[in-house]
Amino acid sequence: MKENPAEVKIVQRIPFPWAVSIVCVIALPLALFLGKFNFPVWVSFIVWAEYFTLGGTAKTSRLIFPSLPFGAIFAALWVATAVFYMTVAAHQLNLFIGLVIGALIWVTILMYAIPKSRIFTQGSLAVFNGISIFLGVYFTKSFPAVGPMGNPYWPILWAFIWAMLMAYLGWIFGWLNVALTFPKQVNA
Repeated sequence: MKENPAEVKIVQRIPFPWAVSIVCVIALPLALFLGKFNFPVWVSFIVWAEYFTLGGTAKTSRLIFPSLPFGAIFAALWVATAVFYMTVAAHQLNLFIGLVIGALIWVTILMYAIPKSRIFTQGSLAVFNGISIFLGVYFTKSFPAVGPMGNPYWPILWAFIWAMLMAYLGWIFGWLNVALTFPKQVNA
């Protein structure tokens, strides 16, 4: 005989605050000791919080995993448009003008695209986090300088890759945070 769901509750064997602290300790070496490959853990912490905002279960991967890169791709195209414009016009002020042009193109297309998909509509927090995370990683240069960095599009690619790696790590931190509480079901 199945138990009534109202009669079952989840008990954490390790308190949640301790699990959060343990995950923070796990993240520290990634931020401090990897040289030019240091992880911008602030990206991971943003997605870690997103994990709980969107439900705090492994099912959040259905929204977060496709939505983060969806937003970040539009941000990368936005920056690539600005870099292209700046390269053609060859003046620093033109980065701003290029960003304005890129925003008018790519943000507008993004805003038309989001309502076309249930995943991106429900995952709009992750879509916009994908944009902000990519822009943050790109403009702070929080990615390894590996490869032909003289090519102005190479840093855009690295920023995208690094932002997504750190974002997915943040999802893992959220999942790990719950797993470290060693939850179990008990009768209420």
